[in-house]
Amino acid sequence: MKFAAITIGVGIVGALLASSLQSPAKISGDGLPADVVVDPTITGSIVKTAGATGSGAVRLIDLKSGASCKTVTPPDSGEISAAPLGADCAKSPSLSRIAYWRAAADGSLIMADRSGKTVLEFAPGDGVLYESVYPANELVTIVPARG
Repeated sequence: MKFAAITIGVGIVGALLASSLQSPAKISGDGLPADVVVDPTITGSIVKTAGATGSGAVRLIDLKSGASCKTVTPPDSGEISAAPLGADCAKSPSLSRIAYWRAAADGSLIMADRSGKTVLEFAPGDGVLYESVYPANELVTIVPARG
């Protein structure tokens, strides 16, 4: 019984000491504790770079020929523009014909040859940025470039 009384007494004294060491937070006029410092610099919104859909580089992979090449992210402006495909794309029969590309309003990406004829058409992919949908016998994907 004595042990229980001593334990309870020590517990109460400990709780009182602990509570006296803590000071209540002082709240400033803006609702934050007074000791919280907020950097007042306004950084603005993160704005997407005009004509870019992502990080700046993508990799085109022709699954039939095994060719893979890195290029800039296709523009999303809807305008027809030159497709800057590198020498590695020449290893693919389909990608070697690409001269221009254009993003359509429905999110698809169209790639054309020098005469303007559609060579490949891509739809936004599941797990990839784009996957080829036209012509049906092509197997080309576009993924974010790493490194």
